[in-house]
Order: sequence, then structure tokens, then C-alpha cells
Amino acid sequence: MKLLSQPAEDIAAVIIGLTLKEALDYLVKHGVTDFPGYAKVKKIIQDKMNEGKYAFVPDKAEANQLLNFAKNPTFREVQILVPHYRYIDIIRTGLLIDYYHRNDTLENRQRVKSIKIQISNRPNSLKLMKLIDLPGTPFFSTIVEYLHGLKMEGFPSNYLIEKFEELIENWTDTSMLVRKTSNPEMIVDFCNTQIQKKSETFFVLGMKSASLLVEIALKELTDKKILEHNGYVARLTKSIEGNNPRTELMIFLKT
Repeated sequence: MKLLSQPAEDIAAVIIGLTLKEALDYLVKHGVTDFPGYAKVKKIIQDKMNEGKYAFVPDKAEANQLLNFAKNPTFREVQILVPHYRYIDIIRTGLLIDYYHRNDTLENRQRVKSIKIQISNRPNSLKLMKLIDLPGTPFFSTIVEYLHGLKMEGFPSNYLIEKFEELIENWTDTSMLVRKTSNPEMIVDFCNTQIQKKSETFFVLGMKSASLLVEIALKELTDKKILEHNGYVARLTKSIEGNNPRTELMIFLKT
């Protein structure tokens, strides 16, 4: 075993800005193959390994929570539908952030901010930020249900990944969460805008008292044949969450 003569602080200063591969290459090149007395250097390497796995550096409690989130039904469905999706752990990070939002404390708000800062410094950060926000919205299960429908129609896994990537990129612009203060005309206007943009897929979701508004808007779109004349089809799904109705409207171009 050969150790550098320079202090661990100097080594840490060099490798902290490197990728994991670059940091390991640097240490091997300079003969550092073990870390006795180099606790800070070892910690940096461990953190970089965790970043590669989780997109941020979790503490022990968070690491355990991330493992538990693997049992989340919607997350498990994603794993089944797109088992080789390269950002699957980003979704778990989104579930963790959603947990922090639902358990709102000053400490949790600060932790969310810290995690997002770490992720914003990664390549492709804009896409990653959209992805970690998705699990905290009702559109997460809507999008997964759409992918499930594609799988049932016989589309292959690589096509599902392509659609998932597309939906993640665009979901903030192609989804409407209907509020109780909304009206059917607002929903129709949203749909017309998406049609004019030639969006391949877009979503409308109404919950509780807003659920009925989605059905009224779809009736208007159907009666006026707006979807039919523009080559779109609609899929309406109604369900109950607790005692509250939930209506999902998925509209997509005919294939």
C-alpha cells in the first residue's frame, strides 16, 4: 500500500470536484489504494457513489426510506413497465421529496431544498427536476396507467421508455389539474390549445367536486366533434379514492 505524502485535505480538495470515475482514476494514478487516516477522502468517494445511485447523498435514515419506497405500488408498476429505465432512482427521490412535503417541517423544507440543489448541479438537471416533481402529483399514477394501457396493446418496452421520456419532458405543459373554481369552458380551452400545438398526448384530471367538470367538458368536445375532426381519441377513467371521486381524461392522437 502506497500513500500520498500530501495531507488528506489537499487530496480532498482535488477530488471533490471530479466525477466518481475521475476521482478513482486520480487516486489510483497517485498510488492511493486504501484510506487509513484519510477519512475525509473516503467520505467523498462514498458520497460520489451514493450520488450515482440516488442522485443525491442520503443519510442513513433517508437510505432506509428510499428502500421502503421500492414497495410503493405505482413505483413498482414503473419498474415492471420500464425495468431498464436509467432514472428509476430519481423517481424514488421524488417519492422522498413528496414525503417531506406531506410532513412539512422547517427541517424537511430545508432538506428538500438541499436535495434539489444537489440534483440541479447534475447533467440534464432540468429533466431530472421535472421527474422528481412528478411523484408528488396525481399525474404520476395517470401517466403510469397510460403506459400500462400501451403495454396491454402490445407495444414493446423500448417504445414505453420513449413515451415515458416524452411524457416526463412535457407533463407540466400537457396536464391540467381541474380546480373546484374551474369551469368546463376552461377545460375545453386547454384541450383546444393542446390540439393546436399538436400534442401527441395530454391529460385532464378532476378530483372531488371538480370530477364532474371533466365529464361535462368531454361531452362538449364530443358533441362538437372537436377531437374526432382533429384525429384525437379520448379515454375517460373514473375511480374512487377514499370517498372522493376521481376522473382522469387522457386524450391522444390516433396511431
